[in-house]
Amino acid sequence: MSSPSDSSSDSEHEPSNDDETQNAIREDLKGMSFEEIMKLKEELGAKVYKEAVLGSKSSRPQRPKTKTDLKRLNKNRPREMTTRRQVPFLGAEHRVDRKKNVELRDPRFDEKSGTYSAETFKKNYQFVSQIRAKEVGQLKKQLDEVEDEAEKHNIKDTMQRLINKNVEDKKWHTKQKQLKKERSVIQKKHDLGQQPHYQTKKERRAKELVAQFEKLKNTGKLNKHMEKRRKKNAAKDRKRIGIE
Repeated sequence: MSSPSDSSSDSEHEPSNDDETQNAIREDLKGMSFEEIMKLKEELGAKVYKEAVLGSKSSRPQRPKTKTDLKRLNKNRPREMTTRRQVPFLGAEHRVDRKKNVELRDPRFDEKSGTYSAETFKKNYQFVSQIRAKEVGQLKKQLDEVEDEAEKHNIKDTMQRLINKNVEDKKWHTKQKQLKKERSVIQKKHDLGQQPHYQTKKERRAKELVAQFEKLKNTGKLNKHMEKRRKKNAAKDRKRIGIE
C-alpha cells in the first residue's frame, strides 16, 4: 500500500519527465527545416502538435489570479478605477437585456397585426377630429392674448393646419358615403336583373364639383371662392410666362 508521500513524489516526477520529453522534441525540431515542420504539423494535426511542443494545459504553469484592490488615499476621495475596463453607466448592472425579453416589431409590416384597412382606421380614429377642433378653440384664445407677431404667425399656421386636416377627413367620409350609395344602387340593379351603370372618375369628379358649387352658393361663399380661384390661376399664368 503506497503512502501519501510516495504519491506526492510520483506527481512531482511526472512534470519533470514531460519537460524532458518536450525539450527532446524541441531539440529535434531545431534541426528540421520550416517546410518539414509544417508537413509534420499537417500530419499530426495542430492540436497534437501544440501539445507535443508546448505541453498539455494541465502541465503548463498557470499564473495565479490576483485581484487588484484599488484603494483610495482617504475615505473622502473617490475610488480610483482602472482604465483597462470600461466603467459601466449608473445602474448598468441592474439593467436587463431588452433583446431577450422584449420583441420589437413594426405593426405596419408585421403579419400578426393583420391587413391595413383605411376605412377601419378612419372609423377607429374619428375622435381625433374632435380633439383637433378643441385645439383650434384653445389656439384662438391664445391668439388674443399673444402680442408678438412671430408667435401670432406660428399660431395661425398651426390653426390652419389643424383645420385643413379636419376638412380632408370630412371630405373622405363624404366620399365614402357616396361610394356606398353607388354600390347599393348597383347591387339593387343586379338583383332586378338590369345592367347597372358604373360611373367613371370623370363623371364622379363632375358630380363633386356641382355639389361643391351648390354648397358654396347656399352658404354665400361662392364669390370669395371664385376670387381665390381667379388669383390662383393668374399666379400660375404669370409663373408659366415668366413674369414676376
